[in-house]
Amino acid sequence: MSGLLALSPREASIFACLCDTVVAPEPLLPPVRDTDAALFFDRWMARSPRINRIALRTLLHVVELAPLVLGFGRRLRALGPAARSECLEAVEKRAPARVRQLTKLVKGMAFLAYYGDDGVMLRVGYDAEANRRRGRELRAAEDRP
Repeated sequence: MSGLLALSPREASIFACLCDTVVAPEPLLPPVRDTDAALFFDRWMARSPRINRIALRTLLHVVELAPLVLGFGRRLRALGPAARSECLEAVEKRAPARVRQLTKLVKGMAFLAYYGDDGVMLRVGYDAEANRRRGRELRAAEDRP
């Protein structure tokens, strides 16, 4: 993946895999690889304070290795979709409270990154450009700036 500012290609791949697991978009919505989810996350990290970047990049590596610790026998990206989902569910049920909170944090970021993609938003019925156009038209009709 080119054009990354804060993440390594490996970290971007881990995030894309995590995002794919959490969102599970196919077959109704486009696959994560066809969106800007990983690039969005990278840009977000590039604008974050250094300590946050370090922590979240570390967390990505922990997510990648978690299946090995939980007995799944392979890293996250080497597992199939069902095993990845099962692994995340295991973390959410069996891990200490802090780890469960971090899992929710990363899952939230994955949802935000995926559903923030313009193409995905259009597919679910949200047209940002149409909303902007209606707003401009309304302001012009009401003679507002």
